[in-house]
Order: sequence, then C-alpha cells, then structure tokens
Amino acid sequence: MSAMSEKFPQLFSGLAVLSLSLVLSAWIGGNAIQRIKSADNMISVTGSARKAIKSDYGVWSATVSAERASQKEAYTALQGYIAKTRQYLVTEKQVPETALTLGELNTISINELLPNGNPSGKIRAYQLSQNIEVRLNDPERIKTLAQDSTELVARDIPFESNPPEYLYTKLADLRVEMLAEATKDARGRAEQIVKTAGSSLGPVRSVWTGVFQITKPNSTEVSGEGMYDTSSIDKDITAVLTMNFAVD
Repeated sequence: MSAMSEKFPQLFSGLAVLSLSLVLSAWIGGNAIQRIKSADNMISVTGSARKAIKSDYGVWSATVSAERASQKEAYTALQGYIAKTRQYLVTEKQVPETALTLGELNTISINELLPNGNPSGKIRAYQLSQNIEVRLNDPERIKTLAQDSTELVARDIPFESNPPEYLYTKLADLRVEMLAEATKDARGRAEQIVKTAGSSLGPVRSVWTGVFQITKPNSTEVSGEGMYDTSSIDKDITAVLTMNFAVD
C-alpha cells in the first residue's frame, strides 16, 4: 500500500466503494435501458382473408308512370298500369303478393312552354308515378324478373326498370370468421419475419381492424370506407387487419 493510502485509509476505502457503486449503477442502468428497448421492440404486420360468397337475397324495383292533362286522368291511368303490372308479376311470374311493395305516389306538374322556350305560366299536363318493389330470398329469380320486365314495355305500360340488388344476409356471422382468418394470417407473417431475423414473437400489443370490402369476384377495387357491391350475385369478401406484436 502506498504512503498516501496508509495516511488516508478511509479516503481510499470510500473511493473504492464509490467506484464499485458507479460500476453497478451503470450495469443496472444499462440493463434497465435494454429492458425498455425490448419492451418497445415491436413489429407491425397486416393480415388478410378472402372468401367467395353467394348472395341469398334479391331486390328489384321499377317505376310505373302516367301522364295526362289532369291529375284525375293521370291517376286513373296510373292505377290501371299498376294493376296490370301486379297481375303480370303475381299471375304470370308467380311472385307472392307478400313480396310486393308499392311506394308513395309522386306527382309532377309539367309546364306549358311558349315558342321561345319560356314557361307560359300554365300547366300542360300532370305526370304521376309509383314505385313497385319485389323482395325475394332468391337472387336468381330476381335476376330473371328484371330481365323479363321488358315484356311490360311491349304491352304499352310506361315502365322503367331499376338495376336489381343482390345482398348477403349472413354478414354478421361471416365477419367474425373472416377476422379470425385474417388474425391467423397476420400472426403467421409475423412469426416468419421474426424467425428470419433471429428473434421470437412476443404478445400482441394492439390490433387495428380495417373495413370490409365486398366486391365482384376477383376484383381489385377497394375503398377507405369499405365497399359493398350489390350488382353481382357472386361476390368476394375481404377482411384486413393490422396487428402489432412485441419482439423478444
């Protein structure tokens, strides 16, 4: 021991304890930082699932109209057209009465025009219209009705068909199944990535569920608000979610 240490033994003893304390503090602090970094180590992965579905419900509607010089004449003519349309659907096409719905009556006043194209201030005629709708748990039959409805035009019925809508009524149950599949896909992707990096996958930190896309088969269309195609009987439903995992 040097003369200095012999002269001030308590000082050197204190310095030694202090040095050891600093080393221990640095080691503990370093490990604490490492643990914090590990806790913040995350991987974000997107998973998806797609399934082909077939519509199980169909809606088709059409507008029947009549135009006459007076409201009374237009109304009488319209009721005749509506009666013929109902008879056609129920008798000839075997549509149940319970599947038919009549909408509200709409009236439009048609102004008389002067030779220069300006309104004369008089009403030339009245146009009355009414919507008739068919709803069936049979999309194929709805499709056929819409296609065959031109027969009514051939019978001089002022008739305008609207595009049929094809719906899927079991979406609530299917969404649960699709999210489970998308979750499985996301976990599989995450496990593969961290395995390649020489790490292991930790617990789920957060999950973000995206909107569902219901599109025509094999369509690449997407929307931030989600899509619901009603123009096709056969559809694809796609679910997407993003999962954040801790990485050990």
